[in-house]
Amino acid sequence: MKHLLPVCFCLALSLTANGQTRKETAYDDGSKKWPAKAYFQGGKLHFKSANDKFHLWFDNRIYIDGAYYDPTTDVSTLQSKPNKDLETDDGQFRFDNGFVIRRARFAVKATLYERWFAELDLDFAYNEVEIKDMFLGYQFNDRFSIKAGNFKEPMSMERMTSSKYLTSMERPMVIDMFAGGRRLGVAATGWGKHWWASAGLFGREVDIIQKEKNRGSDGYGVSGRVAWSPILRDDWTLHIGGYASWRRPDATGTRDRMVEFRTFPESRVDRRRFVRAEIENVNNYAVLGLELAARWNKLLLYGEYVYTTLSRYGYENGSRVPLKNAVFNGWYVTASYMILGQNRQYAPEDAEFGPMNVRKKGGNLELAARVSTVNLNDFNDPTAYITGGKAINYSASLNWYPVRNVLVGLNYTFVDNDKYADDKGHITCNGRPLSQSLRNGLDFSVFQMRLMVSF
Repeated sequence: MKHLLPVCFCLALSLTANGQTRKETAYDDGSKKWPAKAYFQGGKLHFKSANDKFHLWFDNRIYIDGAYYDPTTDVSTLQSKPNKDLETDDGQFRFDNGFVIRRARFAVKATLYERWFAELDLDFAYNEVEIKDMFLGYQFNDRFSIKAGNFKEPMSMERMTSSKYLTSMERPMVIDMFAGGRRLGVAATGWGKHWWASAGLFGREVDIIQKEKNRGSDGYGVSGRVAWSPILRDDWTLHIGGYASWRRPDATGTRDRMVEFRTFPESRVDRRRFVRAEIENVNNYAVLGLELAARWNKLLLYGEYVYTTLSRYGYENGSRVPLKNAVFNGWYVTASYMILGQNRQYAPEDAEFGPMNVRKKGGNLELAARVSTVNLNDFNDPTAYITGGKAINYSASLNWYPVRNVLVGLNYTFVDNDKYADDKGHITCNGRPLSQSLRNGLDFSVFQMRLMVSF
């Protein structure tokens, strides 16, 4: 990443120098060299041609997170699956307190010939390179577009909202687990003053595409989201939305397809996913979600409910036999009050609450609270129970925005796990499952902080 900064600096100097002349240059192939100008807008560096046909800008972000985990349960008798990346791991359970680079994003966005648009967004967190957004799109008019590549499925207001506008440090567990993510696909989006709609066809996730042969066909699915804002004023906004997705899982080198559902406990310094399950012999699964949000001056209230149903089968004497559908669900409710400054404004073009106006003196100070839950246990079919765990989180956040592009955040979360939330059996007690030896589950508090800058 250190080599990108000199390149960007040289590019800025070149474009700024070109912007000093207003004369265009014609080439033999009929193309033209247009002068350009460089400027800052919203703290981001922009380059734009004199004829407004070409526009390129950066959207970089750095997040540094710290966390301390305080278990309310005695963990001295707990064991954890050894970490193969460590030279020595005695298998004793311990939380990973400390600091991490949560995100290190380098993003370039562009509009070409006024109608075409593109984005390349890379993440260097945890010292690894990961593709986030990478797509090409076409803007038919100001309110309808289509794009293809790797990007977020149109599901969930909280999922679609950029991480730099979240009220809490992490998205709720149920959204992280069930409400899509980034996949290869194609989608169309349209919006008006009081409505928004998007739908698309999606394949698999880029970060799990394997190079090995004989892995089988990619999964596929369709996802869509609609939103309606019957009240849309500066002081009072009401949002009602919903989304749905149907998906056939990816093949993983076997005839029978499998799905893994998992989520972090709204903290990612320790990398365990306590609520987690691998479900075999899956035909397909569907996700339905409802959204409701209201903003009144400095107060913002919003929440979502997510319902997931999964079609599966078993084997009896070598033949397939249908099983009862597995059902999972979860929800969250968030309340935010801006002690200093005004709360986030609603963006009809994205059907979400986005940036805010930051006070010149003292910045903005926000107090937020959230309750979230997810249930990955299913006992509908006695021949094939699923015990992925259940958790309820209670959290509070204090966010200070000294300027528009900087966040200093503090967060407290209490995680109430049930006895099945054991990281898919990787956490045990004296060699026995937690469900047999820790009936109340492994509960803990998390004290977190975040430093974020976008530029």
